[in-house]
Amino acid sequence: MNSQNRKHHAARCVDALIAQHASSLRSVRSHFWRLIYVIRDRTELLSPRLGDQSGTAPLQAERVIKACWRLACRQKQWQQIPETWSVTAENPFRQIRSLVKHLLDLYQVPDFMAPVWWADYEDNWATGLYLLLARGLSVRQYSLLYPFRVTKKMAVQFVQAPDDLSPRAALRWAQVRALGGDPRLARILISETFLREPTSDEPFWESVIRFLIQQQPISADEIVEIVHFLSQQRFEPAEKVWGKGSGDFPVQPDFSLKGRSLMSLRRHMVHWRLDLIEKGMMPPAEVDPLDYPWQRSAIGEFHCEHEGQIWSIEEVLTPRQLQIESKIMNHCVEMFLNECARRKTTIWSMKVKAGRRRRRQLTIEVLPQKKVIFEARGKNNSTPAPTVRQVLNRWAHQEGLKFSEQA
Repeated sequence: MNSQNRKHHAARCVDALIAQHASSLRSVRSHFWRLIYVIRDRTELLSPRLGDQSGTAPLQAERVIKACWRLACRQKQWQQIPETWSVTAENPFRQIRSLVKHLLDLYQVPDFMAPVWWADYEDNWATGLYLLLARGLSVRQYSLLYPFRVTKKMAVQFVQAPDDLSPRAALRWAQVRALGGDPRLARILISETFLREPTSDEPFWESVIRFLIQQQPISADEIVEIVHFLSQQRFEPAEKVWGKGSGDFPVQPDFSLKGRSLMSLRRHMVHWRLDLIEKGMMPPAEVDPLDYPWQRSAIGEFHCEHEGQIWSIEEVLTPRQLQIESKIMNHCVEMFLNECARRKTTIWSMKVKAGRRRRRQLTIEVLPQKKVIFEARGKNNSTPAPTVRQVLNRWAHQEGLKFSEQA
C-alpha cells in the first residue's frame, strides 16, 4: 500500500470513529458535529499524519474525538459557541486545550486540568471539578473531595501545581507543599508511591507526610520504603505480610508515628518481627501461625455430667481450631478469625462424650465485654436441641452470661 492509499485508509478510520461516537449521542449529537466541523475547518487535528506530513497521529485523533464527545455532552455548560473559536497555537494539544477553555472557562482553570477531556477513560470526578473551577469556584467547594480535607493553603497550591500532573496527583502536590514540604518530596510521593491517588485513611497519611517533612533530608529510596512499610503494617492482611494462617486483619492496624523519630522508625523497620513476637502480638518463627493462640477470655469453661454423659464447653483459641470447628459443624465461624484475634468476640465449642468419643454439639459466640451469648448454632446452622439448650443454660448461669434475642 503506497503512502497515498495509507493516508486514505487512515482518513476512513478517523471518519468511522467519528461516526461511531456520533451514533451514541442523541439530544446533543448536533453539538458534537459542530465541534467536529469547526476543528476540521480550522486545524489539522483530525487529518491523519503520515511520515513528515502535517496532521495528527491516529491515537491523537481518537483523543480529539473523545474530547468532542465529552464536551458535547456538557453543552449546557458552554460559555461560548465553538464557531467563535480562534486558533493561535500550532501544537495539537494546545489547540484542543484552547478549544476547551474557549467553550467552558468563565475563569482561568489550571492547564493540568484540561487533559481530563481527552483522557483514555472518562472521569466524571475530574470533569466535574473542571467545570466547578471554570465557574470561578474554589477547589475547596467541590463536594466530591472526600476523603481529602482541602485547606486554604492547599487550594492556593493546587492551582499552581505543575502542568504534567493529574488532578488527583495535584491534590497530593498541594497537600505536601501546603504542609511545608518541598517539590522533591511531592514528586517522590506522586511518582513512586500509591499516594498519587487519595487513600481510605487520609488523616493517617497526612501524619506520615508531616513526619517525612520534619525528618528531611531523606533519600528517595528510603521515603518509598517507609511508605511501603507503613502500608503493609497498617493496611495489608497479616496473611500476606506475616505468613499463612495469620488472618486477613493487618499486623499493626493501630500503628502510629506519634512520638517516633526517624532512627526509632528505622530500627522498627529492621526488627519489627522480633518486636511483635516479644509483645506477644505474633507467633515466634518456630510456631505455625495457625496454632498460635490468642489471649484466653475471662469467661470460664464448663464441664458437667448430664443424663449419663460428660458435657464440656471450651473456648476456641487458635486459627486452626476455628477452621476445624467451622468444617465439622459446616458453618462459617472461621470468618470470625480477625474478631477473635482482636478479642472483639469469642467462639466456644460444646462437646459431649459418650463412651470414648467426643462429638461437637454446638458452636457458641459470646461477646466478652458484654458477657452476652450472641449466637448458638448446631451443625448446618441448626437450632439447639432441648438437651443441648439445658447444658447451655447451666453454663450461662455459672458464668453470669445473658442471651441476645437471636441466641
